[in-house]
Amino acid sequence: MKQIAVILALLPLFTFAKVITVVDSTDTLPVSGGTVIASSGLIRGFTDNNGKIDVNQHDFPLSVRSLGYESAIIGDVSADTIYLTPAVYSLQEVVVDPNARPVTRVLAYAREYCTGATTTDTLQIYSEYMLEYFFDNGKVKGFNGNHRKASQRNVRRYGRIAKASGDSIFRPAEDDDITMLSFVELLSSIPYKQQAEPKAIKEGERSIDTVAGKFYPKFIYRKSDNLFTVECDALADYKEHKMSHWLFKMFGFTMDMHKVDRFLAYKTNRTGKYGLYDFIYETYNLSILGKGKMLKRLFDVKEEIAMDCCIEIYPVEINQLTPDDYAEIKIEFKARHSEFILPENIDPLPTAIQNIIDRQ
Repeated sequence: MKQIAVILALLPLFTFAKVITVVDSTDTLPVSGGTVIASSGLIRGFTDNNGKIDVNQHDFPLSVRSLGYESAIIGDVSADTIYLTPAVYSLQEVVVDPNARPVTRVLAYAREYCTGATTTDTLQIYSEYMLEYFFDNGKVKGFNGNHRKASQRNVRRYGRIAKASGDSIFRPAEDDDITMLSFVELLSSIPYKQQAEPKAIKEGERSIDTVAGKFYPKFIYRKSDNLFTVECDALADYKEHKMSHWLFKMFGFTMDMHKVDRFLAYKTNRTGKYGLYDFIYETYNLSILGKGKMLKRLFDVKEEIAMDCCIEIYPVEINQLTPDDYAEIKIEFKARHSEFILPENIDPLPTAIQNIIDRQ
């Protein structure tokens, strides 16, 4: 009897794994690619094509975020299904004259949540950026093609390292080792080229269409009354759904990428063709297993590091420029600075991330 009492007393100390399913609250279809953040602030993972993800009891309350939906916080550990409410967006109509103003300038706000974990240590880095892009409409004399890539105009970072010896909150500098968890410079493009609805969606035959890769779905298109979204799986042509980039290996940072997904969201229109002025925001989801010797040395660990990253990019200003306007900007290009501008449609931060910021 005494043994039973001891077991019952210890039961709350055990954690139980379970599977939760994230679905659309309007049609109950699964929501894939949703980012699930545990109460500790660590990225627990991303929902699969069936909207499912494994979680543990101690992960609650969970923060669930997904492109095109309002974020949700789930505190009920008994919940098996999480319903996300589609977000409603509105954009101003814009008239563009590509002949007189052939250069497009985009200023974007970006968020990046990155976490790394071993069996004993966890690392978190939350970063915010202001990014600037320029695109030419055809041939523009003096246009620099490198300006199509993101240029940082402001950045602020917040870091947390949790070890058995204690918890450390700090503001990482650009050369801190923990910034190895940051991937925004590699994955911060803006979809300047026009996206078109697949024929089946355009003609109203269905609201979801899929283009297959060699081994997995490569593109998934979805359309609702309010949104047109595009999901791209960069690893769809890899048989084991895994890729190790040679560049990382060359520097001793061997990383097996198991997930590299990009999601784009546009406000729907009657034409079925979408460009920058229909673009609402995009996200990137990455899951990486870090195995390189240099990586382990930097983070002072002997084990492999499970890394997860979610990047959100929101356009906050879009301007059409004349060639003369662009020429003036080129003069001060590297020195340009922007104050932080938060988009109107941005979701609040997960509580654990906000706590890190508040503790600075």
